[in-house]
Amino acid sequence: MAGEIVYADLNIPGDPSSRGKVAPSQHHDHPRCPRWHRLALGLTLAGNIVLLGVVTALAAQGSLDTSLTGAVPKTMENETSDQPSPKGTGCSDLEEFRSHLRQHLCYTQNNKPSEGSSCKLCPKDWLLHGDKCYWVSKAIKGWEQSREDCLMKRALLLVINDWEEMAFVGNTTQDQRQMWIGLNITSPGRTWTWQDGSSLNQTLFPVFDPNKENNCASVKKNKIHSEICQTELKWICQKAAVLV
Repeated sequence: MAGEIVYADLNIPGDPSSRGKVAPSQHHDHPRCPRWHRLALGLTLAGNIVLLGVVTALAAQGSLDTSLTGAVPKTMENETSDQPSPKGTGCSDLEEFRSHLRQHLCYTQNNKPSEGSSCKLCPKDWLLHGDKCYWVSKAIKGWEQSREDCLMKRALLLVINDWEEMAFVGNTTQDQRQMWIGLNITSPGRTWTWQDGSSLNQTLFPVFDPNKENNCASVKKNKIHSEICQTELKWICQKAAVLV
């Protein structure tokens, strides 16, 4: 049209004035992430770092659940291990101790230390016979006090099982006065009963002097005598021997 002025931008190759300029059609505008997205991402990374630290600490202390880590607990490793137990622990310790006892305390018929075979032992001042240990008092007391003294020694007043044991008691006590044994009359039924709860076989061991007032038993010269329980006599305690 006549009288109109037209302006045009010319991008002439090689023109120094056009270098470094980008055409509007070639410019890409990259949108920036919102601020709250960046904050959430930072918190997530920080939480992962803290969680990793906790897991590492628990694993180092051995308290982390094995189902999460896949590790085998130390106790299970010990149980499933085929390695023998260290020498000098557990049963080997006990067997070694028993061996020392046999060497120093057990003797054969030739009065030589017994190393391989087992033997029975009694406390100091107690006599060994069969499976029992016997202790004879030097003081005198009533029957009940004598029974309590044996209990304090973790023992019982003597219970005589057969004539062989009666003969041993007679040889041990010699011709001393009567000595309390673990036999007395109990109610109901007023029957002679041993301290282990068994009844007296009066066919085997008849009781001499069975007066009504005499409710406790003593022994002298292979005979069982009935006595008043308050009478003060010596007494005999018994306990099982220790097998080593």
